Amino acid sequence: MNRQQRRAAQRQQKRSPAPKPNDAQGHNALACALLQQGKLHEAAEQFARALVLMPELFDQYPAVVATLLNVNPIIRAGVERVARAWPAELSAQDVLGPGGLAPIASDPLLRCMLESATVRDLALERYLTSLRRIILEIAVRPAASVSDESMLAFCCGLGRQCFINEYVFAAGAEEMANADRLRDAVVAALAAGQAIAPLILAAVAAYFPLAALPGSELLLERGWPRPLRGLLEQQVTEPEQELRLRDQIPRLTRIESAVSLAVKEQYEENPYPRWVLAPSNRGPVHVNTYLRRQFPAASFHELATDRPIDILVAGCGTGQQAIVTARLLANARVLAVDLSLASLAYATRMSRALGVRNIEYGQADLLELPALGRTLDVIEASGVLHHLADPMAGWRVLLSMLRPGGLMHIGLYSKIAREQIRAARVCFAGEGRRPTPSDIRRCRRELLDTPMKSVASYADYFSISECRDLLFHVQEHQLTIAEIGAFLREHKLQFIGFELAPQALANYRSRFPQDSAMTDLNAWEAFEAQHPTTFAGMYQFWVQRL
Repeated sequence: MNRQQRRAAQRQQKRSPAPKPNDAQGHNALACALLQQGKLHEAAEQFARALVLMPELFDQYPAVVATLLNVNPIIRAGVERVARAWPAELSAQDVLGPGGLAPIASDPLLRCMLESATVRDLALERYLTSLRRIILEIAVRPAASVSDESMLAFCCGLGRQCFINEYVFAAGAEEMANADRLRDAVVAALAAGQAIAPLILAAVAAYFPLAALPGSELLLERGWPRPLRGLLEQQVTEPEQELRLRDQIPRLTRIESAVSLAVKEQYEENPYPRWVLAPSNRGPVHVNTYLRRQFPAASFHELATDRPIDILVAGCGTGQQAIVTARLLANARVLAVDLSLASLAYATRMSRALGVRNIEYGQADLLELPALGRTLDVIEASGVLHHLADPMAGWRVLLSMLRPGGLMHIGLYSKIAREQIRAARVCFAGEGRRPTPSDIRRCRRELLDTPMKSVASYADYFSISECRDLLFHVQEHQLTIAEIGAFLREHKLQFIGFELAPQALANYRSRFPQDSAMTDLNAWEAFEAQHPTTFAGMYQFWVQRL
C-alpha cells in the first residue's frame, strides 16, 4: 500500500465511528478499513466479530476464506504449499513456515471459522489436516505442553472443528496409530486419577469425540484452562444434555413404513444438518411482509394479521430452519417434527440455548400427521418430501392439513442440477461402498479423480453426516419443474416464486423480461435447461392454496 492509499484508509477509518457491539455490518466495515491500513490482526478480529454476529455470512464461504488469506499471508502461503504438495505430506517446517505455529494459532478469524461452522474449502481443509498431524506429533512427545494460551486455544478450536465435521479429515495409518495411543493414554490417566496435559486432551479431541472415552464425565470434575472448558462443553456436556432430552420429546405418531424407518435410522446415526450458530434474528415480521419483500411482483392473498399464525415445519432435522422461522415470523406458533430423536434433541437444546420458546417439537412420520387433527396456516417442507417413497403422496398429505388460503414453502431436489451427484451415488453403490465414516472418507478422496469431482463444490461434501446425506442417502428422489408444475395445476396451488440468490434472479429477469412476476414455470424450465446449476441446492419455492 502506498502513502496515498494509507492516508485514504486512515481518513475512512476516522469517518467511520466505532461500531456498536452487535452491529455486524459496522464491524465488517471497520475490518475493511483496518485491512486497507495493513493492520491485519486487528482486521481479523473485526471480521471474526462480524461472522459471529451474522453467521449467514458463512453462506458465502469462498469470500470468508479469501478474507482469511488476505488478513494472514502466513496462512495463505501455507495453504498454497500444502495444496501444491498434496497428497504428499510436508514436514512441519514446510507447512508452518519460518514463524512456526504461533502466527497461525493466534489468528482470531481462523479460530472463529474453526469453532463456528464446517470448513467448506478443500485447500483449507487439507491445510488444517496437515496442522492437525503436526499438533499430534507435538502431543505424543514426552512432557508435551504449550505455554501460550493462544496456542492451546487454536488446538482446541481445531478439535472443535473436527467434532463439527464428525472427523471427516483424512489420516494415514501411522497418524491414526499415534492418535490411538494418545487416546489410550488419556483413558488410562482418567482411570488412575493422573494428570493429563491440556495439549494432549486437545489433540485427542481432534481425532475422537471426548464423550466416547470411558470415564469422560470425570473430565468435567477437573480444572482446565478456558479454551479446554469450551471444548469439553461441546464434546461432553452438550451430548449428555441431548441424551437426556431424547426422553422428553413427545412421540406424536406411529412410524411404520419401511422407508420411514430406514430414513429414521440414518438420521439417528447422523443428525442433519450440522450447525453451530443460528442466523441472525431479523424478525419479527408478519409472513405477508416477508413474502412481499421476497416476491415484490408476485400475487398472493394475505393471511389475517389479527391472530397467531400456526406453522408446521415438517422434517425439521436439527432445528435450524424451525428456529429461523420461529424468530422471523411474527405471532408464529411452530410445530416442528422429524423422524429422528437425535436430531430433535439437538434442535431442542439449541432452541433452549437461544431462548426460542414458540416451537413445539415432536417425533412424527409426515405421512401420519393428519391423525393429529391439526390444520395450519403455513407449512414448510424444505428437504423432506424427496426422501419419501412417493414425494407427491407426501405433498398431498401436507395439503390435507393446510387451511384455505394457506401457504407452503417447499424444497425439492432438481434432477438436472444433481446429475453428477446421481452418477456418483450409482458409482459408489456399484463398488459396494457403505455409508460408514471410513468409506465416506475414501469416497471423498476418490471422487476428486473422476469426472464427478464437481460434487466437491457442495457444502455437504465437508462433513460425515452431510456427505452421507449427499452420496449415500437411503431414499432420494429428484424432480423437474415440469413435474412440480403438473402437481400445482392438479391441486389448484398458486405459484408465488422461487427463493434464489439475487444474481440468479437478475439473470432470469434479463432472459425473460416479459415475466415481471417471475412465476412462469415454463420459462423457468427453459432457464434451468440453459443454466443447469441454478437449483444446485434445491428448488426452494412458495405456493398458496386457492
